[in-house]
Amino acid sequence: MTTNSWIDQLHFLLERFSYLGIGEDLASMDLIELWGVYHYLRRLAEG
Repeated sequence: MTTNSWIDQLHFLLERFSYLGIGEDLASMDLIELWGVYHYLRRLAEG
């Protein structure tokens, strides 16, 4: 998976789960933390 594709998916997931308030903290996260958030939100989306 290329960097742009998972980051694009991360933005979509952040919009979908905006009630969690994670989007407000993105600027302070590094790439590894963003990767972890992406996997967390993917698990939430898969149910």
